[in-house]
Amino acid sequence: MIKTRNLASAAALTLVLISSNGWTQAEPVPAAASPAAAATDPVVKIEQGKVQGVIVNDVAVFRGLPFAAPPIGELRWRAPKPPAKWSEVRVADTFGGNCAQAEDCLYLNIYEPVDAKPTSKLPVMVWIHGGAFVFGSGSVYDGSQFAKQGVIVVTINYRLGRAGWFAHPALTRENPKGPLGNYGLLDQIAALQWVEDNIPKFGGDKDNVTIFGESAGAISINYLMLAPQARGLFDKAIAQSGFGRLPAMPLHTDDGSRSAEQIGVRFAEKLSIKGTDAAAVKALRAVPWAQLITGQGAVGSPDATLPIADGKLITGSAVEGFNKGAQAPVPYLLGGNSDEASLTRRSINAAERLAAIQEGREAFLAAFDPESSGNAERIMARLVTDTSISEPDRALARLHAQRGAPTYIYHFSYTPLSQRDTVLGLAHGGEIQYVFNNPRGGGSFDEEGKKIAEAANKYWAEFAKTGNPGAAGGPTWPKFDAADESLMEFPAGGIPIVQHHFHSQRLDLAEKLATKQQ
Repeated sequence: MIKTRNLASAAALTLVLISSNGWTQAEPVPAAASPAAAATDPVVKIEQGKVQGVIVNDVAVFRGLPFAAPPIGELRWRAPKPPAKWSEVRVADTFGGNCAQAEDCLYLNIYEPVDAKPTSKLPVMVWIHGGAFVFGSGSVYDGSQFAKQGVIVVTINYRLGRAGWFAHPALTRENPKGPLGNYGLLDQIAALQWVEDNIPKFGGDKDNVTIFGESAGAISINYLMLAPQARGLFDKAIAQSGFGRLPAMPLHTDDGSRSAEQIGVRFAEKLSIKGTDAAAVKALRAVPWAQLITGQGAVGSPDATLPIADGKLITGSAVEGFNKGAQAPVPYLLGGNSDEASLTRRSINAAERLAAIQEGREAFLAAFDPESSGNAERIMARLVTDTSISEPDRALARLHAQRGAPTYIYHFSYTPLSQRDTVLGLAHGGEIQYVFNNPRGGGSFDEEGKKIAEAANKYWAEFAKTGNPGAAGGPTWPKFDAADESLMEFPAGGIPIVQHHFHSQRLDLAEKLATKQQ
């Protein structure tokens, strides 16, 4: 058995030391520029009124469609309300507000084939962005490459920071039956309801909807899998780097330990707002936006704004929920990257932490340093990657497959040839540009990268179409099951490879650590 005093501290990076400047995803997939709407641009009549999109690079794009009323004033910290209707044609050529920058931000965007018709019944993918629940926007992800494969892509916003993940005893008293705290997750559910109500008008099949997301978005995917309120609003799910063992913050504690309500009270008292009555709620809802977002914390800070175990929407970690069999029995694809530890300060005290591992050291080094390199930074990066993403993914895949639901798992180890001598693997969020087949920052892929991007985009699209990623022009992606625990690796060389019991020695040690910490 491995002695885990400092080893546990390394694993706890996934839960404690992911800081606001450490949890950063790769540069987002850039969205195309917005041209002026023309008379020939597509017009669709939805529940709220007519909308006119634009044609960009042979794809029909509708930007800035409101899926809920602005959550401002009396609607702050309430479940989202339906959007208002309009009488004139709404020109949908401009993205809506960013939820990290404005409170009026509940908008979505649609990318679809130019020849889509209301009778087309195309598969639909709904993207939930990452950003540690404090930053990010659906508008920066371009779904055009999926649209060119016959898939409609919807990218959404949801409330972030204190606007989206906040609790206070006064709010609990106002709404004792809940749900409470997770207003960003309620926004995601409202967007899915909007898709169910409206996507047939765009040619989408409301009975073939895949939700997918990365990092905070993947955490959200896993919670949507478990939320009764989301049941029936999607048919498949993809979680990219989903932190399956990340615990939800308790709404309330009796012993004075850290809770969402405690954090909310501390924030309110800084503004001289006290009490738990209606006056306190009114004062909180009147706090100006600039003050609302000042000093809000990301993961690891005392004032972190994170998903909350309110007992209605969220009850605990994803692994805990899957272990109870509470997840939707839908096809599920999940995985992570080879250097998820890129979002931590992995180099700080790596040598010290490695030196502290004494009991079971030989087995540990055989698993995490088979090259006998002695490179402490690389070894501890592998450990943090496995404890935060790879092992929890394996646990979720095992639990989902045990219940007979189609399950597929991946591992992205591909890095551009020009970077392989300087990086430890593919960074957190690094797979997004390949999944969307759209180089970030206006750059370009190398020849291997082009193959990886084309393959990933096709596998994801095929999964959205059928619930099975299939061959996608490469090797057939097998289901994950107890017999061989198959996994699709996206490696150097540009050709995906099927692996079996991938990194099992490393993940078994990570699992022992995780269960010991419970």
